[in-house]
Amino acid sequence: MSDDNMKDTLEGIQIAFNELKNTNEAKLSEFATKGSVDTLINEKIARINDELTDLQKKSQRPNLNGSEVNAAEVEHKNAWDRWARKGAGEYELEALERKAVTITGTDATGLATGGLLMPRTYEAGIYSALETLSPIRAEATSVQVSSDDYRYLNSNGTFDSGWVGETDARPETATNTLGEVRVPMGEIYANPHASQRALDDVVFDLDGYMVDQTARAFAKKENAAFINGDGVNKPQGILTTTGLTTVNSGVAAGLPTSGDAYLKMIYALPAAYRPGAKFIMASASQLSVRTMKDTTGNYIWQPSLVAGAPQTIGGFDIVEVEDMDAVAAGKLPVVFGNIKVGYLIADRIGIRTLRDPYSKKPYVGFYSTKRVGGMVKDKAAFVAMKVSA
Repeated sequence: MSDDNMKDTLEGIQIAFNELKNTNEAKLSEFATKGSVDTLINEKIARINDELTDLQKKSQRPNLNGSEVNAAEVEHKNAWDRWARKGAGEYELEALERKAVTITGTDATGLATGGLLMPRTYEAGIYSALETLSPIRAEATSVQVSSDDYRYLNSNGTFDSGWVGETDARPETATNTLGEVRVPMGEIYANPHASQRALDDVVFDLDGYMVDQTARAFAKKENAAFINGDGVNKPQGILTTTGLTTVNSGVAAGLPTSGDAYLKMIYALPAAYRPGAKFIMASASQLSVRTMKDTTGNYIWQPSLVAGAPQTIGGFDIVEVEDMDAVAAGKLPVVFGNIKVGYLIADRIGIRTLRDPYSKKPYVGFYSTKRVGGMVKDKAAFVAMKVSA
């Protein structure tokens, strides 16, 4: 959005938040005096909350810009564009990929199997979109891997030491052990279609179409897996990882009625992980947080008043993830943790695309695949809120 629109949006957030606080103070005062609250006040708070949610999302909309490319990448993009529109030039593409030594998987003749690598100009746009549409990807640590069998060494236990005198014995001290961990991986795909007539039309924005459709399809699936994946042909999610530290909400089937539980989450996370730690929750779970105060009477939720800056709880950023649990007994609707330290994403290099003009005439399908894995690398980096009394 333009600078003027962004300024108006941020001013709107400030006005709405002040109105929310004033209305909430009136609600608390009325309850203290009468023992009940007028329905109109509750309705007004709900309306302001909806307005705040819309304004916050508007202020954080991304501006996706393409990355710089070199001459070889431009040549590959132009050849790929001709192939995508007409189906011709496949061998030209394969020759370019072999020349660039970026192709993996060939048949007996040396030609590509399983599709052609999407140009970096498209792929950069998709990754830029993925980082905004898929918030966990934007926050986690990502590594590029060369196979589906990606493993790393994990240290279990700790080294110990002891004090001794000059001539005292030095008994063996405790030591840690190194174990091999395999990152669960799977394949994610998108299969958008366009009519051949649209592809023949030079005004058709093939770049924008492919980036937008593929990015949204990939982001929706992978973000759900980063949160709730079972690790079977897909990443292992944060919420499905056993052994996470939990803090009860204090309410049998709802979120806390005061800010104390959120403060407990902050201090339940070891101090070493707090720098860079963030709250993860769906936008619906934020509604109850906006009217909560700490022990000194200050509101623990603060809106974003700077373009691109997130909302905060207790001074820690909020990452909105709609795939988080809904509020219900036994669920985990809120997580506080250091995503960068605690969650690992493994990307198999490259996005491959097959052009299919046969299966659904007169449409041409663009079947794109990408292999990705993920898992919680350090459980100590997360604290979850469990809905429980």
